[in-house]
Amino acid sequence: MKEKEGYVDYPEQQMILYVEKDDGKYGPMQTGSFISANYLDDYKLKRRNLEIGLREQLTANSISPLKYFMVLEDLTLSELSARAGIRKSRVRKQLTPQKFGSVTTNELQRYAAVFNIGVANLLQVVLVGINGNYESNLILENSAGHISVIHEPTANPFVVLTKIEERK
Repeated sequence: MKEKEGYVDYPEQQMILYVEKDDGKYGPMQTGSFISANYLDDYKLKRRNLEIGLREQLTANSISPLKYFMVLEDLTLSELSARAGIRKSRVRKQLTPQKFGSVTTNELQRYAAVFNIGVANLLQVVLVGINGNYESNLILENSAGHISVIHEPTANPFVVLTKIEERK
């Protein structure tokens, strides 16, 4: 790749490429990420639509909270089962809302650890209002907007502290 072909104007995410310089030698050059510059917005839109669709299914009792987080985290049944240390057949059953009620508190803790959230967040959907529009905290978390949603674990594994702050 020539040096001129490697340049991407995207200061938010920089990277080093080894390219052919004008003098014919190869060397490093700092440039922006092509993928982030051209596809990041599309990914965010698809991720947002996925979360909204899953949230609607969750609140309509079509899927369990376990299925909601499993799909959002892009885990397979086998991966979730292995990470949680729970038999695959048991996890498969708990993906349905009818069988999710059989989850033990120990299993809830294991699932929450896999998803890196508090147990309470498995059982609630937090929506944040911005100018009359409500968005999921998953969409807003770590965003560059004016709202910051922070979940802090506490000493009690069943309680999470949710802080919603307006940044200035």
